[in-house]
Amino acid sequence: MKQLLATTLLLLFLSSGLHAQGQENLGEALRLRDQGSLEAAVALLAQIAQNRNYPLHDYAQFEIGEINFQAGRYAEAIPQYYKLITQHQKSILIPKAYLQIGKCYFNLKNFTSAIKTFKYYLKRYPETKEAPEASFLIGKSYQLQDKLKESYLAFEETDLYYPHTFFGSKAREAMKTLRKKYRRKIAHLKPSADMLFKKGMFYFDQEEYETAAYLFSRLAREFPKSKYIKEAWLMLGQAELKTKQDLSSAISNLEKATSGPPNLAGKAHYYLGLAYGRKGQYDQAIASFQKVIDFYPESDLADEANYWLAYYQELKGEKEKALLSYYHLIKSFPYSKSVPAAIWRMGRMYYWAGDFKNAATYLHLAQLYPPQEDTPRCYFFEAKALERLGNRAAALEVYKKLCARFDHTYYAYRAQEKINSYGLSFSFSTPFHPEDFNQALVSIDNGEELAAIMEIWEKTNYENLSEENSEEAQAHLKKYKELLSLNLINYAAEEARYLVNITSEKEKEPLQTKLAETLFHLGNYRAPIRFAERKIKSAIFNGTTATLPPKIWRLSYPKGYWKQVLSNAQLFDLDPYLVLAVIREESRFNPKATSRSNAKGLMQIIPSTGRGIAQKLNLPHYRSKKLYEAELNIKMGTYYLSNLIKSFQNNAYLALAGYNGGPNRVKNYLKLWYNNDLKVVDIDEFIESIPIRETRLYVQKVMGSYFEYKRLYEGKRG
Repeated sequence: MKQLLATTLLLLFLSSGLHAQGQENLGEALRLRDQGSLEAAVALLAQIAQNRNYPLHDYAQFEIGEINFQAGRYAEAIPQYYKLITQHQKSILIPKAYLQIGKCYFNLKNFTSAIKTFKYYLKRYPETKEAPEASFLIGKSYQLQDKLKESYLAFEETDLYYPHTFFGSKAREAMKTLRKKYRRKIAHLKPSADMLFKKGMFYFDQEEYETAAYLFSRLAREFPKSKYIKEAWLMLGQAELKTKQDLSSAISNLEKATSGPPNLAGKAHYYLGLAYGRKGQYDQAIASFQKVIDFYPESDLADEANYWLAYYQELKGEKEKALLSYYHLIKSFPYSKSVPAAIWRMGRMYYWAGDFKNAATYLHLAQLYPPQEDTPRCYFFEAKALERLGNRAAALEVYKKLCARFDHTYYAYRAQEKINSYGLSFSFSTPFHPEDFNQALVSIDNGEELAAIMEIWEKTNYENLSEENSEEAQAHLKKYKELLSLNLINYAAEEARYLVNITSEKEKEPLQTKLAETLFHLGNYRAPIRFAERKIKSAIFNGTTATLPPKIWRLSYPKGYWKQVLSNAQLFDLDPYLVLAVIREESRFNPKATSRSNAKGLMQIIPSTGRGIAQKLNLPHYRSKKLYEAELNIKMGTYYLSNLIKSFQNNAYLALAGYNGGPNRVKNYLKLWYNNDLKVVDIDEFIESIPIRETRLYVQKVMGSYFEYKRLYEGKRG
């Protein structure tokens, strides 16, 4: 027994030594590569590739091919990529190897082999991010062989499947050139209606609405008698609702879909109602929703149609009709997710009419139904209605209940402020320990985001990883960790994404799906925020926020561009966490973000506003494109926000409303509603009275993020 134990310990020691040596050798090989010592790097990589005990032996082999490729030695690179394919058959690098082989043949002008390789790649790996390039290079290969018809068909296929990618755009340029030069020799590809519809649905489900609209539009144009035509009109209208400000086209397409079969017609009338409502055509909106209720009562959208019917009756000023419609929704669809929203609208109508007794009564109903997004708002304004009735004790209890049940929501933070205004001490417990914040106090980079996500994933899947049949998952987990330790973030992300995908076949947990999505888009803050937000939102309404790991919160509220934010906040006398909150909600930390209204950069500054700020800051050689420069955008946005806060007597809520909706509009509201007396402004009523929904929600989102930032990084509410 002792001999067996000694042998085992020796093997573990040797394995550990080999692993450390492999990591050291790979690091050295990459250094040699970067220094230009290619032959020495290749020799060392070849040794590592033969060491099957080292997790990254396949990466070493792939890197040999890459070194030859980058050096233009394509003939030498091909056998190295093939060696990876044949000798490392479980590697996730195999698709990349096939793509690189095709590119080697292309560069060697062996176009027949290149086309064959690219076609094989697309058949085996059609959804990879490199697929558009492979598809385009097929067309280019045919073109360089003077096979014009085949070239044109290949380019059009690239445009069909990948229209909004860089290579889709390149394919359209190539087709345009070919049409000009060889007009009579070119034949168009005619994709089937089935192909167009399925591809359109794929992109719609992926929330790539512009691409989906392009495909549905093409289907409707090229196959007007197809069995898919009515559904194509419906889906095109929905996609345009998501992407266009002018909804005339969406309305036209949805109108065409209303003559379809009952279930489809019901959906068409529903989305038609939404389109009319957004255009301010309330009569048409009401008529459309009424048709859903009257003629399609079994529709999945009947309850939501009932809600929007009441909503637009309310906006039209038909208060009694609206109240009856809201009540009908609550009574007829008690399990609908729209019920809390209907309760809020009823309570709001009574509250703004000064009937605080009925307001409190109806808003209290929200506590009897499963919680949705409007539930915390109902709690808060029930308490405010009770305050208006002079029942401060009852109001205080509702505020406390709101804080306890819906911690981390905007209205819970506002409730805390109200409790504190009573002279009572109340503060949220932080779900973090001080030691968790040693790393949180620095800007999160991509590697840290990735490590945080995968740490959560590994804990979630601990039992699966312990099973005997999880050898594949264990192997890829080792690769991921090794790549991360070498700071090879892109490769680590690929391993992590693959790892999540293979385990999600066993357990279709939403967490894993979102992890996969996050890892796929690694490289910006948007995906990690989106991933974490969904986790947090679910936990809030399930009452389980205390179980969320600390890193989930850090992913949702990153300290992107922290040094620039901090220095400019200090320069213009602002709380840096308020600046972070604005950036988070405006651009999700994307310095190249551009809105529909042409607002640019991290803090989404409109060019006309930017020019005024640049003059006041005496910025030399200013151009609107400079708004995409992160540091300059933060400086200009922070200066502008600081001035707004000062102009509104240090009221951040009013300043944020001005930042989003325009300061003059906010000043008009203050003059109309409060005679410019900011001392009597009830900030909650003011925000809820803002007619522009975007501005109303913007103030609440930014302040909610601000409260979270203060709590996370300072251990207090701001």
